[in-house]
Amino acid sequence: MTDMILILADDPNGEVWLACRTRDGLDVTRGGVDELSARLNSSYAIILPGQHVRAFLTDVPEKIRGAERTNVARFAHEDRLAVDLDDLHIVIGAGDPAPTLMVSQSVMTALLERFDPHHVYADFDAFAELGDDPIRLLDRVVTPGPQGDAVDPDWAETAGTIYHDETLARAIFERMDSGAALDFRSGAYRRRTKIQAGPWARVAAVAVVCGLLGLGLTLADARATSAQASAIQDKARAVYTQVTGQAAPDNLARAARSAGTSGTDPAAFLALSNTLFSAMASHPDISVERLSFETRENTLRLRLVYPGFESAGALEQTVATSGATFITGGVREQNGRFIGDASLSLRGGS
Repeated sequence: MTDMILILADDPNGEVWLACRTRDGLDVTRGGVDELSARLNSSYAIILPGQHVRAFLTDVPEKIRGAERTNVARFAHEDRLAVDLDDLHIVIGAGDPAPTLMVSQSVMTALLERFDPHHVYADFDAFAELGDDPIRLLDRVVTPGPQGDAVDPDWAETAGTIYHDETLARAIFERMDSGAALDFRSGAYRRRTKIQAGPWARVAAVAVVCGLLGLGLTLADARATSAQASAIQDKARAVYTQVTGQAAPDNLARAARSAGTSGTDPAAFLALSNTLFSAMASHPDISVERLSFETRENTLRLRLVYPGFESAGALEQTVATSGATFITGGVREQNGRFIGDASLSLRGGS
């Protein structure tokens, strides 16, 4: 039985969370990764920030077993992924449709070079016992459930419910004990017996693990440059469904190009998507990390990853030639990436 859980922060310098199950109950401690990881025993679980994990449902007949189920999942969602399929580590549950989680192999490799947990779970899956209302966890807002997600607080629609630490710990242990959570320590990343490193070697190693996790997404972004259009369409399709309550067109770019500029939400969204697709095609080195649509203002809210500070101005000039207004916020450096928020609205609108 696993009696220790280490919850990592998305920010490599952020506070982490260690929960221990003892005879006397639950002991939960918050602190730095160096301090708390030194307390880990030989059997523990790690909870990954959900920002690094993609969740899907895969239609797969029950008669398909083993590695074939993983292959079905890999190619079933190919059009919705903007990374090299060979870079993905995929875990798939039982049933049809089957819950499916995907994470970059670079993230898993970085994690397992520094830790040797018995289990690795996504935060939103680990908190499924709490229902589906968003919760605040460390430096993010998590929507629990096998098909949940995690986002930075600035991008969350709600601040999230703040639970007592022991309530959160109890929910994770219950989920782990039930065996329902999907464990990333499978397949090529199945745990193998090996000589344990001494405590000081572990302390020195874990100091960089969260930074490497942050860099995992950066590496994925670099590999995904050629698939930028597909990545944006994937995000836009999800937003379209949220806005209209209807399934998005298979080819959202084509629908966007044929859309008018009506002030109604769906038409405005498609018109803005068309502008975004066109502008990003001219700047393949810029990627869209987050995308949402403000229905009251008919405005796309974006979080962009730039190759450098000057790229924001170049994108702004490109959009200026279209029929939309593009406003960039400040660009900041984070984990070696240049990140900036922006808004895109129809000219003459908000």
